[in-house]
Amino acid sequence: MKTLALRVDVDTLEGSLNGIPRLLKLFDKHQVRASFYFSFGPDNSGKALRRIFRPGFLSKMRRTGAGRLYGIKTMLYGTLLPAPIIHSRAKAEMRAVQSNGHEVGIHAWDHVQYHDLLDKKPRQWLQEWHQRAHGAFENVFGFPARASASPAWRSNDNTLEIQEQFNLDYAGDCRGLEAFYPIVGDKVLSTLQVPTTMPTLDEMLGWNGWGPKEAVSFILGQIRDDALNIYTLHTEVEGGVHLETFSAFLDSIKDAQMQTKTNAELVPGLKAAGPPTRTMTRRELDGRAGWVSWG
Repeated sequence: MKTLALRVDVDTLEGSLNGIPRLLKLFDKHQVRASFYFSFGPDNSGKALRRIFRPGFLSKMRRTGAGRLYGIKTMLYGTLLPAPIIHSRAKAEMRAVQSNGHEVGIHAWDHVQYHDLLDKKPRQWLQEWHQRAHGAFENVFGFPARASASPAWRSNDNTLEIQEQFNLDYAGDCRGLEAFYPIVGDKVLSTLQVPTTMPTLDEMLGWNGWGPKEAVSFILGQIRDDALNIYTLHTEVEGGVHLETFSAFLDSIKDAQMQTKTNAELVPGLKAAGPPTRTMTRRELDGRAGWVSWG
């Protein structure tokens, strides 16, 4: 039977306050459980404009209709508007995810700063970033995080080594096709990497003139019974203006008699299969501005 895992990245305050409740209602309707990864610290979404000279950034903004997806207020946070601390404003919404039976994990402390400045920051800054994210997670949920998924599928040797300190069951810091244990230097790390294996909706919008329906149809065709199938959605996208499209996607999953699982439910089987080891690389993907880690 074909199995699909749904990973939900929560990047912003708007996605936390409004996208989470919409998706919880939709998942309850379809009797689906997913894995949610939260951004906890300052919402500095407005600072993403630093990417304006990055190849592909402006075209992506136009293709996806970023103003509709994120809203003007979100796009001003951290610049003309103060950056709100997400977990202090959205603790109830975050806790509702767990109380509704979904998996919860860490996505970020400061999503934009990590995404844009990862390779420019010293190890101590990255150490504090991780500690703040884990501290906020425990503040919200009352127990240590068991999983994390880095912003924009970006990592480096420092973040992979720092992550080892938290004894996670797994992490999702890259794109790829199969689970694996990363190698840093001459050492195999113990935190299993479970990559996102499919393109995201916002990446596909505009491919060959595609709209949401064409993108969803493509994803359905990529789900195989002999592969790891992990689709990442966003509370700001599928939990926002593309909610109806995503609902139709879930209808199609049910009609095709596919089963859905959380990443946590997949991990024991992935570990039992004896995952390979490899060094992460970097590559660019169609529809994205900049590189992602690849495993």
